[in-house]
Amino acid sequence: MKAMKNILLMVDVQNGFVKTPYAEHAFDRIVDLLSRNLFDEIIMTKYWNEKGSIISRFMGWNDMCTQREQELRPEVAKFVHHEISKDIYSSMTDEMYTLLSDLNGGQMPEYVFVLGFDTECCVAMTATEMFESDIRPLVLTQYCGSHDGPKYHEAGLVSMEHLIGPDFLIDDTIKTKKDLQDIIDRVMASQKEYEKKAGITE
Repeated sequence: MKAMKNILLMVDVQNGFVKTPYAEHAFDRIVDLLSRNLFDEIIMTKYWNEKGSIISRFMGWNDMCTQREQELRPEVAKFVHHEISKDIYSSMTDEMYTLLSDLNGGQMPEYVFVLGFDTECCVAMTATEMFESDIRPLVLTQYCGSHDGPKYHEAGLVSMEHLIGPDFLIDDTIKTKKDLQDIIDRVMASQKEYEKKAGITE
């Protein structure tokens, strides 16, 4: 069997979200992670908003409407292999599903690493939809953040713990490819245990 690629999905690491000291701390960790060249493929999502959008009309939120806000932070943009734009919380658009399949030899990957902003919104929605699409979302919590501060970041983690389960919330500090493999082995071992309990056999 061909080895599965380690795909990283970076959610909305853009100027408009990385604009507070709290968000900058997570951003610095993301830059360190990317500089280690541990992933086979890196996908970046780019959120855009406009006046009159659903979030503008329903919530009065008009951020992320300018080109400057929507631009990727240059420190991470240089590492990106694929970029997908979106105007919704979730990154799991039709284009994303097609790309994931293409990168994985024509079928959906078993797991995808996920990080980015904001934990409580776009990261949580992405991970949940990925989970519901039978792809294991390995959410790297130390590399996620919220421009609205720790209250919202922690709320996102609590919500995901309930929605997708604690096994997929990865709090490890990642330095090497072995660290990545240890995470994969740990998660897949727990998944086999759940399948065994459920009476599912290969």
